[in-house]
Amino acid sequence: MHVFILISCLLFTAGNKAEDKQPFTVGYDIQKGTELSILFPKNNQKVRGEYKIYGKAKPGAVVVLHVSSSYYKTAQDNRQKISKGAGPIARMNRKFSITADRNGNWIHKKIELLNAGWEETFTIKATSDKKAVSVIVYDNTHPIAID
Repeated sequence: MHVFILISCLLFTAGNKAEDKQPFTVGYDIQKGTELSILFPKNNQKVRGEYKIYGKAKPGAVVVLHVSSSYYKTAQDNRQKISKGAGPIARMNRKFSITADRNGNWIHKKIELLNAGWEETFTIKATSDKKAVSVIVYDNTHPIAID
């Protein structure tokens, strides 16, 4: 019985030595984790209220976050952009500068993505090191007028 166990161990270790000569690889690319990205909110997501916007970048990189919006009066007006006089112009373009932490995570903790009575589409664009990514989210909820 001991001879059988000894022979089995020798055959098992001899078979594994051929496999040990192959280099050890992991199925995760470290460089891919440092690409600039917006993790939340997702593209084409409905938003309404205060949100956190977060993503990934190179550790220590400065990420410039641009939030712009397009206002629409109703769904029946051919969705023409309102540029002057018909919407709250002060909210159309917002810019924030964020530094990624040592793990490459960046976050803007509080931003209001809420329409001002119109159908509104927000474009969120992050730029860093001459790279840019963007997502588009929307709030098409119409407020209810109470008499």
